Amino acid sequence: MFNLVILCLVSLLAYVYSVRNRRQLSVPPGPRGIPLLGNALQLPKERNWLTFAEWAKTYGPVIHVSIISSSIIVLSSREAISDLLEKRSLMYSDRPVVPMAGELAGMEQFTAMAPYGQRHREGRKLILGAINTLKAPELHIIEESKTADFISRLARSPFELRSHIRWVVASILLQITYGINAVDYDDPFIRAMERALKDFSDIAAPGAYLVDGFPFLKHIPECFPGASFKRIAREVSDRSLQLERKLYRTARDQLDHGTATHSFVTDLLANNRNPTPEEHEMYQQVSTQFFGAGLDTTVSSLLSFFLIMAQHPEIQRKAQAEVDAFVGDRLPKFSDREDMPYLEAVLKEVHRCNPSVPLALPHYVRREDVYAGFRIPAGSTVFANTWAVLHDPALYPRPEEVIPERYLDRSDEQSDLNPEPRDFAFGYGRRVCPGRMLAEDTLFIVAASVLASFNISDVIPREGGTVKYGGGIISHPDDFTCTITPRRAV
Repeated sequence: MFNLVILCLVSLLAYVYSVRNRRQLSVPPGPRGIPLLGNALQLPKERNWLTFAEWAKTYGPVIHVSIISSSIIVLSSREAISDLLEKRSLMYSDRPVVPMAGELAGMEQFTAMAPYGQRHREGRKLILGAINTLKAPELHIIEESKTADFISRLARSPFELRSHIRWVVASILLQITYGINAVDYDDPFIRAMERALKDFSDIAAPGAYLVDGFPFLKHIPECFPGASFKRIAREVSDRSLQLERKLYRTARDQLDHGTATHSFVTDLLANNRNPTPEEHEMYQQVSTQFFGAGLDTTVSSLLSFFLIMAQHPEIQRKAQAEVDAFVGDRLPKFSDREDMPYLEAVLKEVHRCNPSVPLALPHYVRREDVYAGFRIPAGSTVFANTWAVLHDPALYPRPEEVIPERYLDRSDEQSDLNPEPRDFAFGYGRRVCPGRMLAEDTLFIVAASVLASFNISDVIPREGGTVKYGGGIISHPDDFTCTITPRRAV
């Protein structure tokens, strides 16, 4: 008994000593802020990944930024991201409570925004049950069919490139998720989802709204001066919920009337004929994310593909020669994929040069931690600067250049260079995007079919100058036009 008491006292003293030492450590370095507001006024609403990358050059790969009383940790190196978000994933897998997007706009219930726990795990399980190698053949049939239609539309009106891209991605996702066949880009479901995604990208950007730094502001009445953010959040929430219910109800009606085809929602309901209200709510929310999460990101990647092809005709010719060697006069199929390593390398560069989510969704620190001699405060929000890693010259030599060959025929001495960029582009640790396979498959089949069918050239930015990337959470290239010429009859 005496020995047990001594052991407990020693353990308590060791714990107190450890906590005391941690408290004496400083947080990571970062730009100096101003009293009370911290760095709030220094954070841009757009292209914040570039600002963070510049700060990392001065302060190192782990920097600390404060917004009011909140700590933000930004990781800008592969090593730091791996050490914290992957090797210590249990501590770093939560999502922070974001007053504007999460609480006020109601997005905290979606799997991507949910805290790490039972609901998050159930949501991922449902998605991975629909997107996996066993389901791939039936998903490929839909993707190949929609892509063939996309090629015909693009041949008829190449000047509507952006609309055609948005249609093909949305129509694939609508068909797979709800069994809904969207005939054209003006489909009301597509328009409504695009609005919802823009809402999310705008309100979830770090520092976009003061309430995220002063959470008590969420309690003030909407009618108060300066409380317009509450109206914005309410309107975003109303639009999102209305769309969510309409899509889910459409799929349920198809099942009830015997007209349903296989889809994510109808399969869930067919396997569970009497879901509880809680299960209905879960299915409804997960299906909305299933549809929405891949839309904007895949559209961004396809626009980047067209941009790179138009700007680099020598890369385009090499990729076309590879595609032509295996498909002849037909459109490519997924069975051709293993014979197209150069195209795969091109698509890796698409993800590396312009990741669609350049600043990964935020992680939350469950308890105080120490890393690289610095204290990571409990409750900190952690962002991984994916763009900075994918443009790190120590990992990717000449990072500003598009070089598909960097992934081919590497020697043993180069094994640490040019790592797989898709391992960064789709999130980290236990928060890796569950729809990665579907996004990669869609990008491949559309890109291969475009190369087989068209020559792409002459990029012209809508507003002159060069094409830049902007956005909140999701990055898109500015509007541009390019010349798209059929290589053969389509």
